[in-house]
Amino acid sequence: MYENVKSSDYTKKSLQSDSDPATMEVVTRTNAVKSPTNSPKAPKLVYTVKEVAQMLAISQRAAYNLCNSTTEFRVLRAGGSIRIPKDSFDAWLYRAA
Repeated sequence: MYENVKSSDYTKKSLQSDSDPATMEVVTRTNAVKSPTNSPKAPKLVYTVKEVAQMLAISQRAAYNLCNSTTEFRVLRAGGSIRIPKDSFDAWLYRAA
């Protein structure tokens, strides 16, 4: 019923075909899963309320109040999160300065 299959010892085999340590890649937690493209990150298109608060040197609560009361720049709401488009906010900031 069952066949005896001779298994080889896989623990002693090298995982990489090239066994030269100088050319072997070190695998860490950060590079264990690589993205399919090595392109640079896309530029940010939106700010968070926390980022706006840091740029304006105000509290996060004051930034939320500003986002809820202003019509000077666009505010996007998706679910419970608020995002501010970068181009709209930057234009408002440069007009105000």
